[in-house]
Amino acid sequence: MLRRMSSHQTLAVVIKRNLALDFFPQSSKAAGINPVLLASVRRRCELMCKCLLEKVLQVAETNSEEGEGRMLPYVLLLHAFCLVDPTLCAPASDPSQFVITLQPYLKSQSDNRVAAQLLESILFIIDTVLPLLRKLPQNVLEELEQDLKQMIVRHSFLTVVHACIKCLCSAGKVSGKGASGVEYLIQLFYKRLDALGFDNKQQVGRSLFCLGLLIRYGSSILHGSDSNSRNLDVASSINLFKKYLQAEDFIIKVRALQALGYVLIARPEHMLQKDVGKILEATLSAHTDARLKMQSLQNMYEYLLDAESQMEIDKASNGEVTHSVEGVHSVSVAAGAGDTNICGGIVQLYWDFILGRSLDINEHVREAAIKIVEIVLRQGLVHPITCVPYLIALETDPEEVNSELAHRLLMNMNEKYPAFCESRLGDGLQLSFMFIHSMSGVPPEVSNGKAQARLFNNTKGKSDVGSSKHARHGVARIYKLIRGNRISRNRFMSSVVHKFETPTCSDSVIPFLIYCTEILALLPFTLLDEPLYLIYTINRVVQVRAGTLESNMKDFLHSLQGNDHNGNDNGMVQPDRERNRSIDGINIISGELYGQQNDLNMNPISSRDPHSISRSDLQKIQADCLAAGAVQLLLKLKRHLKIVYGLDDIRCQAFSPNEVTKTVESLSKQSVPFIVNDINIDPPNTYEDLLRRYQDFKNALKEDTIDYSTYTANIKRKRPPQRRGGKAGRMVDMGDEDDEDDENWGYGGSSRPMRTPRGRGTNTRSRQRL
Repeated sequence: MLRRMSSHQTLAVVIKRNLALDFFPQSSKAAGINPVLLASVRRRCELMCKCLLEKVLQVAETNSEEGEGRMLPYVLLLHAFCLVDPTLCAPASDPSQFVITLQPYLKSQSDNRVAAQLLESILFIIDTVLPLLRKLPQNVLEELEQDLKQMIVRHSFLTVVHACIKCLCSAGKVSGKGASGVEYLIQLFYKRLDALGFDNKQQVGRSLFCLGLLIRYGSSILHGSDSNSRNLDVASSINLFKKYLQAEDFIIKVRALQALGYVLIARPEHMLQKDVGKILEATLSAHTDARLKMQSLQNMYEYLLDAESQMEIDKASNGEVTHSVEGVHSVSVAAGAGDTNICGGIVQLYWDFILGRSLDINEHVREAAIKIVEIVLRQGLVHPITCVPYLIALETDPEEVNSELAHRLLMNMNEKYPAFCESRLGDGLQLSFMFIHSMSGVPPEVSNGKAQARLFNNTKGKSDVGSSKHARHGVARIYKLIRGNRISRNRFMSSVVHKFETPTCSDSVIPFLIYCTEILALLPFTLLDEPLYLIYTINRVVQVRAGTLESNMKDFLHSLQGNDHNGNDNGMVQPDRERNRSIDGINIISGELYGQQNDLNMNPISSRDPHSISRSDLQKIQADCLAAGAVQLLLKLKRHLKIVYGLDDIRCQAFSPNEVTKTVESLSKQSVPFIVNDINIDPPNTYEDLLRRYQDFKNALKEDTIDYSTYTANIKRKRPPQRRGGKAGRMVDMGDEDDEDDENWGYGGSSRPMRTPRGRGTNTRSRQRL
């Protein structure tokens, strides 16, 4: 089982919880754990480590051929104990026992994965125990350094080489003479790189790797030595890595970037320099190769872990460390007031690039970036609100590892700062929409409404793109976080609905509105109060916008049906096709806006302006048509909610968001598909398109039910001029006039000139539905 474990993390957690007696019931832990029991458990763990060491010796003596494979489980278990508490492998009776016993196994000549894994664990144990030793026999120390140097130069597994370099620097600190050995190896790999050039990429990559690690782990040794070349080594190494970053081969580029990251961990102040900053920004940009992005993120992640571990060491040395039963990292605010380290400044300098890579199209890049976000939030290096939209977008990640981590981070943040999540939900939805489109390979600016409908809704119940399911699931989980609080969930729904109120003309606004409609339709409601509030919010938006939009569209159509006609003897209007020109991609006849659809039998209608339609008028009518399409989407959503949850007009009219619900009403739901691809929101290109859009919008408003009328009563309107026939007659006359006008604008029909509508200027129209 130990051989198949990908890491020691699970085993280390088990050992840590046992050492702390975390398996005790909560009542016992609340009363206080007896220190005698803790000491007893610790003694037993020390005995287990000694037994494991003896077992390693027995297996090695009895199985000379397959000894490495049989030794591996015991060494892995020792590795886990040492990971939890290194002092378990440095008993007070003989602290150097484990180092002296395990050191001879470093002479192994085997070159396979089992042997490499065995050597890694042995090296980790020795490296962890060495700082705890006051003194080590000189002959053992010299032999250990010699074995490590040979493996650094010759061993084929770079993971073993990494462990050897780290252990060599630890041994140098114990002996006090480690600077010479590190300097010798640095000069050795310098000479190799000068001799190799760019030809042998495998040897070049290995030399870059070793040189970077030697500077990373040997920096403190070199800094404390009398060598005058230590600063020259760091500066010249950075210049050398810049040179190899210009290589054409990506293997060499990645190794050079990795080595540069190792040097920057040892000397983080270089990350604030302009030339290094340009390199890091270039490797973290969206269009960089994924391998370079991964390596750059890995460098930043290792730097943050190293800074975090160093802070814990400093706290422990000051006697301020607090032990956690759960084993959660306890860190100080690295970027707080009065803090002298530069970790927070470095993170904030590259924070936008890191957040950008958290929504990268490559799943491994996203995983690396969100791990950095996790450790940055844990250390408190940036303001938490800056990453809320990205975490919301990552809730829709198809990779479960990324979405689960984002959800956990959002949960923790929502518990501490609920206002942060509520205030950035809108931005998060926008980012999630862009992220889903990038994952589908279709940029939002080139998608249309029908493509959006195919992406997020399929009448057959099967998703055309797998990300649509994850999008719905992710937004549903976000809603579940806040639906326990009535105010929070109402703010969430209101913030989404208000995006339909004044949509901004852009290439991606139409698919984004469809996306928001789809999200609202599939929210996991559990109380009847939730769909009722959503309908209430929709009604308020419709009440404010519908009348004005209908009046504006009708007035514009009236202006196109002016009196300046080019007619023949039969009174039919003839199009002037000689003055055709294009403005903003829309075919416009100077003085005429016409279409070529014979099946509609439409006559071209000339404008009241005999010259042209101004650009401002075009932009205005297109904005009105976009807003009308947004209102139609809301009306479609409203009808869907009423059908799915069985809400009649009386129930909708009786709802008030200010009333406190005394009883919890049961919520019954029908399985009805939500389809929005029958609504046209695209900008009109011809007169016929504009006329259809107006008719569709007017029909959608007519089909809307009577619950809307309760909200119109709250708006103060000018009293209409009195007509003959009383109140009922006035209402019928108004409706008849509208119908008559719309019939005259219909497809075909009367050729008599259209009269200008009276009293339909700019205010919201009073509309009663019976």
